[in-house]
Amino acid sequence: MKRLNILIGLLFICLGTFSQTRVDSIRDRLFNPNDKSILVASHRGDWRNACENSLEAIENAIKMGVDIVEVDLARTKDGQLILMHDSKLDRTTTGKGLISEHTLAEIKNLRLRNGCHIKTIYKVPTLEEALLVAKGRVMLNLDKAFDYFDQVYELLEKTGTANVVIMKSNSSAEEVKRTYGKYLNKVIFMPKVNLDENEALQKLNDYLRILNPVAIEFKFASDSNKLPYEVKDIMSGKSRIWYNTLWDTHAGGHDDDCSLVNPDNGYGYLIDHLGTTILQTDRPAYLIDYLKKRTVKKNMDCDRDWSYLTEENEYHLAESPNFVVEEYFLKGKKNPDSNEDGILVTPDFAAVIDGATSKSDFELDGKKTGKLAMELVLEAIRDFPKDIDAEDAMNRITNRIHSFYVKHNLLADLEEQPGKRFTANGVIYSYARNEVWQVGDCQCIVGNLYSSNEKPIDAIMANARSVVNEVALLNGMTMEDLEKKDPGRAFIYPFLQQQAVLQNNPKKGQLYSFPVFDGFPIQMEQVKIFPVSDVREIILSSDGYPHLFSTLRASECYLMNILDNDPLCMRLYKSTKGIKKGNFSFDDRSYLKIRINR
Repeated sequence: MKRLNILIGLLFICLGTFSQTRVDSIRDRLFNPNDKSILVASHRGDWRNACENSLEAIENAIKMGVDIVEVDLARTKDGQLILMHDSKLDRTTTGKGLISEHTLAEIKNLRLRNGCHIKTIYKVPTLEEALLVAKGRVMLNLDKAFDYFDQVYELLEKTGTANVVIMKSNSSAEEVKRTYGKYLNKVIFMPKVNLDENEALQKLNDYLRILNPVAIEFKFASDSNKLPYEVKDIMSGKSRIWYNTLWDTHAGGHDDDCSLVNPDNGYGYLIDHLGTTILQTDRPAYLIDYLKKRTVKKNMDCDRDWSYLTEENEYHLAESPNFVVEEYFLKGKKNPDSNEDGILVTPDFAAVIDGATSKSDFELDGKKTGKLAMELVLEAIRDFPKDIDAEDAMNRITNRIHSFYVKHNLLADLEEQPGKRFTANGVIYSYARNEVWQVGDCQCIVGNLYSSNEKPIDAIMANARSVVNEVALLNGMTMEDLEKKDPGRAFIYPFLQQQAVLQNNPKKGQLYSFPVFDGFPIQMEQVKIFPVSDVREIILSSDGYPHLFSTLRASECYLMNILDNDPLCMRLYKSTKGIKKGNFSFDDRSYLKIRINR
């Protein structure tokens, strides 16, 4: 127990280190005008899935991997800074009237409204609360904050977050330096230039000469304006170029809507033709996915012999009147007998189920707990009535595994030792409900939506393993040594056994809890339910693919690039485990692409 406590302490030290390292990494890229990687800024946070300018919207954006979150500031009657775009409370809260006529206490009694103007349980955050959420984890771009610069800086000093913030304004370079010069070596300042204005180039050159900014935000309404091309040359090697893709008049029509139809003509145009290296979007998940796909196209050799996709496929296709199975692949990391992934296609359901790697020695008929869990889940799905809803489905799967425990006299032991439970993750499509249900870290693509659902605790464990292995290399071990004996895996393994207390944990507000199929009640608020609507094509996959793409070959190609160049999964793709000698991959993998007949 003492060793475990030490380990947990070390892991939380690592967590703090990783968070700081991420912000340092973002700043390093931001301050390097020759770095061509694209920084993603999320407008008002992830406001499509949470209330705009809320702590939840910031948290969602962080989990997506966003680099910068843009938020808006307003000041209350009693002089407190809060996050809100409008001058009035009416649109985004349950209140009415001017913010400047209400105290912070009054505003804190209100509830935020979501994008459909529906009342939520969430409250209006203060700037201080937002800074503490962002601290060490993500940059914050503060809009509507220039008039409060002195007050903002007081909060930055108080919270130790000066390195997190980007301030911006379209004030002249002389005015910025005259009024706020004492802060310019402490806080990043980013000017804004409207390229449709007559004095745009003069303003730009003044900013570069007087302020030497790390980035400048530009705007132009139409492609008929040729200045963006001139700006690309002027800014080369001096400063990063920022464009907003929020609507068409921000970036000459190459906006989010354009990118949904043809991302190469939207985001890609701004990157390839105008030299953009920072994009602010209302669709951060879609943009991040696009950038990953660009990386795949540029950096991977996909000229391979693809015959193995047929010859080594362990799934035998079942026909369904409601689905056309367009692509499918199932392969164990070692062999078919030990494969803990499973695919199921019935007339009414399609599913990918991923049994979790066993953390105990229990076996039944040569099967470990992950494979047993996967098979039990598939059995339950086969027996589903066709119009079952998500909650009833979760309960039936839970009951199937629970009954197995009772039958084999395992229940008492597994109640006491959650690390030994039969555990699986899954993603299920219901034809009757026209929904995808996601439990744990299996993945899905539904139209333009991609959800990997990576568990935050897994990212922490993967980083911890990577650090320990890097230290081992510095102390004289070789990559060949690490393949034989993985000290990072050994370091995190005791915690992997203990973290099972987080799965299906009923405690409200537990940051690291996650849902799984393990025979114990699933918290439905943690189950993701995606309406499919009029989408005709969906993809379901296990996390054996580091990133899921819209074709099997692209998903395989991305995986193979990692296996060829980072077989220990500690650099290009950080995982809690790498490839063991004799295995084909770091994990079992399954891919199912279906077209829905309606």
